Amino acid sequence: MGGQNKDVARRILQATIKVFNKYGLRKTTMRDIAESAGMSKSSLYYYFQNKKEILSSVIRQETEILTEKLHTAVQQAASPQEKLRAYVITRMRSLFELSIYYASLTEAYLEQYAFIEQEREAFTNFEITTIQEILSEGINTGVFMTRDVLTTAKMLIIIIKDLELRLIIGKSMDDLNDTVSTILDILLQGLETR
Repeated sequence: MGGQNKDVARRILQATIKVFNKYGLRKTTMRDIAESAGMSKSSLYYYFQNKKEILSSVIRQETEILTEKLHTAVQQAASPQEKLRAYVITRMRSLFELSIYYASLTEAYLEQYAFIEQEREAFTNFEITTIQEILSEGINTGVFMTRDVLTTAKMLIIIIKDLELRLIIGKSMDDLNDTVSTILDILLQGLETR
């Protein structure tokens, strides 16, 4: 895709997010997306064949944004403890902002099961790898102790996903900040060497 085509596709995806937020995934039509993007429906079909393809692109785009934010947060933190804390807090804040990611996991999950599950699995693999790297760094620097890095990483992801569920249900970052902080304090105390 050329530069101009990428700009148009980006504009379509931004318009899609607005329309999905307004009408929901099921009620949104290709016409709604085209109108929001300021183009004809036939022009929209030049870039995307159907709503599923647009949803796929939106989810992929938001996953890339989230992954980059997480990577940056971890890289900017100095110690393994700070990296783990930065990862969880950045993840929760970013997911709160990425409404389409949540909408896709709830409203369209059953309709788009194969695609959504594939995206979730790729993101989970990214998370496990990232957490393993943080834990390994902590072990190598003598601040964490755990016998099984992979199992510990998977356990941490399960806890994080529970927090994510609370975020989806509660839709309030304020309530979550204290919970995240408390859980991270407990987790870090359990991981840190004595």
